[in-house]
Amino acid sequence: MLGAKNFHKVIEDELIKISKKLALSYDSNGIHVLEITRCSRLSYFERMDPFVDEFSNALTNIFKSSLTMFLNGITREYKIEDLAIYATVDLIIDNDMIINFVPVSKIPEYPHPNDLLYTNASMFIFDIIGGFIVYFTPEGKFVEFSVSKSKRMFEQVVRRARILHLLLKEKKTPVVEPSELCFSCKYFQRCFGQQKESGHMLDILGVGKKK
Repeated sequence: MLGAKNFHKVIEDELIKISKKLALSYDSNGIHVLEITRCSRLSYFERMDPFVDEFSNALTNIFKSSLTMFLNGITREYKIEDLAIYATVDLIIDNDMIINFVPVSKIPEYPHPNDLLYTNASMFIFDIIGGFIVYFTPEGKFVEFSVSKSKRMFEQVVRRARILHLLLKEKKTPVVEPSELCFSCKYFQRCFGQQKESGHMLDILGVGKKK
């Protein structure tokens, strides 16, 4: 009967199921650029010992995946010996321009380094010269940033891919990569325990108050 059901739980469970269907399928010899350009420790935990999918994460994944599919996003493989690196782009225009869309709550003044690394790597993997990152808000505001193709940045991505691939094979947890993103990470306590509110923790992450 309708009255006996917890509809919030029913909706949550269904969205989580959809999210899991859209999630990245992991290959032991393949690394997605998304895994490399974010924290390696986060990517390791997501593969080896993930938390149960949460409702908010499910919504974000569905939204991003739906946007990519709507824009006919494409995934391509880049082989390096026994390692495959995958990149997915949201939009390719005239085979000479990549555009990746990033939903945000507030329009940024500068592109995030992770997004720069991701789009730059995509430009090499797809062998395309031009690249843009477009940040947009729910209100329809947006800003675009041009990405200059950098071989050095791509080499950094390849190096990180090799390291993550090796650590996954050996089941060794990557070192902590402190940043402001740690505070909102679901694996925070695995890295820092109960130190979230401490002043020392702020200093470690490089976001302490300036004296």
